[in-house]
Amino acid sequence: MYNYDVLWRTMKDRGITTYSLINHYNISSHTMSNIRHNQNITMETLHKLCQILHCQASDVVEITFSEEEDLYYAEIKNRPY
Repeated sequence: MYNYDVLWRTMKDRGITTYSLINHYNISSHTMSNIRHNQNITMETLHKLCQILHCQASDVVEITFSEEEDLYYAEIKNRPY
């Protein structure tokens, strides 16, 4: 799951608004809707946001795993090859 809470903090710290991302930096309103709903964005968009905000990807998005995903990946990790 994607979580963009860090993006909103980074934007506030840098004095960048959603309005300016859309109207001055050409980030689409559809992309901003995806972010608001914690949906995926492209790597290109992530890169662009990092350039605009002068930050790292970890200042834009956090990726968390559900309990199911944690169990699944733990099982894969423990498989003998």
